[in-house]
This record gives sequence, structure tokens and C-alpha cells, in this order.
Amino acid sequence: MKIKLGIITPETHMDYFRAIEEEMRPLCQFRFLTISNFRETNDIYLKNLGSVDGFVISGRMLYESIDKESLDEKVPIHILQDNETLLYRELFRLLVTDSELDISRIYVDYAYVIDSFTEFQKYLTHEGKPIDSNDLFERVETMLENHITLWEEKKIDLSITAFGHFVPELKKHGVKFILIRPTLENVKETIREIINEITILKLKSQRAVVACLSTVIAQPPSEEQLHELKVLVGRFLRSMNLADTAQISEGFVRLYTTYGNFMKITSNAHNCSLLEYLEGCISDKVKIGWGSGHEYFQANVNATKAHRQAEAFTDSCSFFINEEQKVIGPMRSMNVIQFSEQGDPEIIALAKRIGINNINLQKIMSYAEIMRTNKLSSEDVAECLSMTVRGANRILNKIEESKYVQTVFEKRDNSKGRPKKYYELLFLDKEGHKLSK
Repeated sequence: MKIKLGIITPETHMDYFRAIEEEMRPLCQFRFLTISNFRETNDIYLKNLGSVDGFVISGRMLYESIDKESLDEKVPIHILQDNETLLYRELFRLLVTDSELDISRIYVDYAYVIDSFTEFQKYLTHEGKPIDSNDLFERVETMLENHITLWEEKKIDLSITAFGHFVPELKKHGVKFILIRPTLENVKETIREIINEITILKLKSQRAVVACLSTVIAQPPSEEQLHELKVLVGRFLRSMNLADTAQISEGFVRLYTTYGNFMKITSNAHNCSLLEYLEGCISDKVKIGWGSGHEYFQANVNATKAHRQAEAFTDSCSFFINEEQKVIGPMRSMNVIQFSEQGDPEIIALAKRIGINNINLQKIMSYAEIMRTNKLSSEDVAECLSMTVRGANRILNKIEESKYVQTVFEKRDNSKGRPKKYYELLFLDKEGHKLSK
């Protein structure tokens, strides 16, 4: 299927895209999304998010006008950059062709909003309205006002702008201007880059994923119980409009899907909606192990490993293991513990010196990073390792014996009573990140 690109651009840049549209047709299909002012950008982005594979945006300032909380990481955005080379090349051309040109009587709008152009400001002696608002839209509107006001007050002889949507207003007020635009080759290069990125993402989303499902019951599940679980999985898939299949195999229900569908079901490996659905239908605890691979054999093996991680967890849960043996889970919230079955050599060596399991140490470190602290209580460790407080104390005592923690007593959350005992992990910084050697 041909890649669909949304081109968010002012009308003034359309000729560039039209010029290369035929050349790019075998690789992608353009969807032109023209804007007349910055305030339209976010709505246009959101409106077309589900109908394109990626966006090309004319300029960094236009990109900045999109609400960052609304950005979808699965839909790439590439920006046609405004760089100083384009500006200085145009100024050099002007100086060569017009010996009477006075640089101080030029208004260059983006010299006031892009850091790499601040050096240029000292050559400009005219006075415009200060561009000091924190609001992007106010800053852009002030620049347009400066173009017009400075021209009408005869304080400038020329305006240089990078904002194509200014052009109609500049023409309307008779302002002499030059529009700085990226080169045609730069446009082509940007489009080729995003096509490559989208192609890679599409290939990744098609790689194999298997889910291994079970429920916790006293006896091994009967054929009837497995069939009921399979039926529930099928209903869930239909509710998500997915055509994947579930089969009964070796005492489990196995779901065969793709990485793209897995990311959809688990909100990008953060929260498993399949688990939530089954919990609403079944009174028993539900265990799900997800595995990915370059083929279904590898995905099956990783799913079985992930299911063992889920079985070791006390409550209903969902774990995932990828091709690099990275483990993510339990996928119950946006903050999931991550570790690797292969392990980082540094962490493996540290675990050996302490005398505790490498996986447990990784889980503790991941939990500390999520909590953004290197001070954990016995209850914290018990929660992240899914064990009793007594078991967590044994692990913490081992770390303490190895001189890798020191005990502190603190009150948190305005709690009343005596301070609580915490273990400060000396191999982590105050934000819970691993300290380098």
C-alpha cells in the first residue's frame, strides 16, 4: 500500500510540492493541508492524524504551534528546516546585486525567534515591537505587525520572512519582501527521509507477536474452560475490529497477532486492554504473556517466557518479552517495570557482588526510576517484586550487608507518627537513575 503523507504548509510553498509530486508518486501520495495562519495547524494535524502515515511541515515554528500532548509517536513528523545558510545566501545575493543596500534597514522576522540567528540582530538598528511574549501565536502576530508598521513608517527598505502565510498580508500593504524557503533538494531529501522512516515502522509493525493466556485455577484447565477463554478472546478481538485468531495449545490459549496490533491492544506496551476485558468476564486471576519475534516460532518462545513472569506475579497481569529479551510488565499502568532476561553486564556484576538475583535487581532499579527516587521501603520492594515484605527485607538486608545501601528515616506525604524506614540505594542517583562507574 502506498505511503500517504500529509503536507502541512502555507499556500506559498505549494509550488515546491507540486513540482516534485509526479516524481514522488511511485513512493508516496501527498495530501495537501494548507494553512492561512498558525492557529489552524493543531486542528489540521488532529483532523488528519488517522488518515496519513506521516506529516511534512513547512518550518519549525509551524511545528511548534502543534500541542505536544496531542502528538502521536506512531505517526512521524519531519520538518523543512529554516537554517541560517538560506538567510545568509540570500543576503549575499542582495549585497552582490544591490550595492546601495543598507542591511540595518532590513527586517528579518525569524532572527528574533530562532536562537541561531541572534548574532544577526546586532546589525539591525530599526525599532520594532519587542517579540517577548511566551505565547507563540502572539509572537508570530507581532512579527507580522512589525513588517507592516516598520514599512509604513519608512523605517525599513525590505522585509525578509520565513513565514509563507505572511505573504498575502505583506502584498496587501505593499511591503517589499523576500520569502526565504528551503531548496527543492532539501524538500526532496526531507520527503525521502520520512518515507524511509515510515517504511521501517511498517515493517516493524508486521513482525510476529504471540500472547499466551491462562487463568489461575486449582486444577489444570479442562477443555471446556480453555474453550470458554478462547471464546472471550475472540469476542475481545471483534470488539477491537481485529481479524487475529486464538487457538488452544498445550494447556493455554494462544493469540497470534502482529506487533502493530499488540501495540494497539496494550496502549504501546503500557496498559493491556485484553487483560482488563478478561478481568471483567472472569472471576479467576488472568495471566498473559506476550512475545515478539521475527517469526512465530521465536514469538511463541518469548510468549511462554513472558507467561512465566506473569505466573510469578501475585495478581492478574500481562508481561511482554521482545526479541532482545527485554521484559516489560506488569502492563497495568503507564509506569511499567522493565528489565532484560539477558541483562546488562554491569548490573549482572553488581547483582553478583551483592548476592541477589540479577532480575530482581533490575526490577528494583526500574521501580526506583519510575518513582524518581533512590530511597525505597520494604513495601516498595515487595510491590515491585511481587513478594511478601519479609522476602523484600531479606533482599534489602543482603544489599545492606554489601554496603550498597544506607538506612534513612523520613516522613512522606505529610504522614503522622514516626518517620518510616527507607533504604537509600547507593548505586542510584537521587532521581533513581543508575550511576555510571
